[in-house]
Amino acid sequence: MTFKERAYQIGMKNGWCSGLYEMQDGGFVSEEDRLNKNSISEIKNIEKLKEFFKNGNWCLGQGVIYKNLCFIQQVNGGDEWLTIKDFPDGAIDFESITFKGIIERGEFEVFIKSLQKASKDQCKHLKY
Repeated sequence: MTFKERAYQIGMKNGWCSGLYEMQDGGFVSEEDRLNKNSISEIKNIEKLKEFFKNGNWCLGQGVIYKNLCFIQQVNGGDEWLTIKDFPDGAIDFESITFKGIIERGEFEVFIKSLQKASKDQCKHLKY
């Protein structure tokens, strides 16, 4: 199984990414309006990743993979990303990140690199 497939499975268990909570509140959410197998793309360059997050107004369930990290949008039109990291023994979700402030403070590249280097234990305890 690929990291993209593992991230998709984790995202579908998340009530925000899957659209479950929106549906429970009476909203109509089609498969295209939430996380689906085609809504996660891959970016190979950290500058392009930064530009992706700077553009804003993302759809619910839109996701991006950068190396061993995956970020899936939890709020329609928002900036609240479920964060998933791939490890040799499986992927885990461990954080919800808003990137606007991180980018504005000029901390984006250092932040992403710290996420990439973090151990599974550090991720679970949010100590990266």
